[in-house]
Amino acid sequence: MSNKAVDTAAVSEREAEVLEAIGAHLSNAQIAGRMHISVRTVESHVSSLLRKFGVADRRALADLAPVVTARQQARTGMAVGLPAARTSFVGRSGELTGVLAALTDSRLVTLLGPGGVGKTRLAARVAETTAGSYPLGTVFTDLVPVREGYVTEAVAALLGVTEGPGRSLDAALHEYLARGRSLLVLDNCEHLLGVAAAFVEKLLADCTELTILATSRERLAIPGERTVPLPPLSLVAGQDGGSGGSEAEELFIDRARACDPQFTAAPEVLAELCVRLDGMPLAIELAAARSASLGPDGLLAGLDDHLRLLAGSRR
Repeated sequence: MSNKAVDTAAVSEREAEVLEAIGAHLSNAQIAGRMHISVRTVESHVSSLLRKFGVADRRALADLAPVVTARQQARTGMAVGLPAARTSFVGRSGELTGVLAALTDSRLVTLLGPGGVGKTRLAARVAETTAGSYPLGTVFTDLVPVREGYVTEAVAALLGVTEGPGRSLDAALHEYLARGRSLLVLDNCEHLLGVAAAFVEKLLADCTELTILATSRERLAIPGERTVPLPPLSLVAGQDGGSGGSEAEELFIDRARACDPQFTAAPEVLAELCVRLDGMPLAIELAAARSASLGPDGLLAGLDDHLRLLAGSRR
C-alpha cells in the first residue's frame, strides 16, 4: 500500500461515509438509499476516492475502509481504544481534577499507584473527559497484551497507521502524531517499563503537540515527567465534596447492589469492611461481589482470611 493510500487528510466527511459503506460491500444503489442521495452522486464520490487513494477498483477501496475509518475518528477528536465501562464511575473527583490540571501544564503525566488502586479506570475517565480538547484525537493503548518491541505496532494499529515503501512504521506513526494536538494514553507501562520509556521519550521529541498520559506502578524516569500518585479511595465521609458515606463505601454499595439490588448494611459494618479492605477499589469490588451469598456480616467475618475470601469469587 502506498503512502498516498493511507493519507486521509483530503477525504471529506461524506466521502468517508461512502468509503465505510463500500467496506461493508454495499452497492452504489444501496449506498444511495442509505444516505438519501442519488446513485450518480455516489458514483462521483467513488470516482473521487479512487483518484485520491490512487487505487484501481472498489475491492481496493474496501480494503482501505477500516484504516480510513479509524483515522477519521481520531482526526475528529474522538477517543479510540477505550476499555468498555461495564460499571459506573464512583468517586475520584479530586484525583480527576488533579490529573486534568497536570495535563494542562505537562506533556507527560504518569499516574502512579499499586495494582488494584484504579489507575486504568481513572485514565479512561480522563480520556473520555478530554477527548474534545484534542483535535487529532485520543488513543488509549493497554500494554498488558503487548510484547516487548511491539509498542509502536499496538498504537499504530489503533490509529490505522501503516508503513509504506521507504517509510518505517515508526516514521509513519511519528509523522501522523506530529500533525496536531493529540493525547496518547499508555496503560500499564510497568509491563514494558524500559521499552515504554524509550518510546515515549522519542515521541515527545518528534511530536511537539502530543501529550501522553501513562499509568504505571513505577515512574518512567523521563525528563519533564510529572507524576500524580493515586491513593486508595477515601475512607472519610464527605471528603470528596459529596454527601453520605465515604468514596470507598459508595463504591462498595454500588457494586454490591449490582449483584443484589436489596443489599443493605449497617453503617458501622460497611465502614469497617472498607477499612479492612484498605480502600482499595479492586479489593472492594471483589468483596462486594460476594455480598449476595455471604451478607455484610459474613463478609466481615471472612476477611479474617481475606486472601481466600477475595479469591473465591468467579468475578
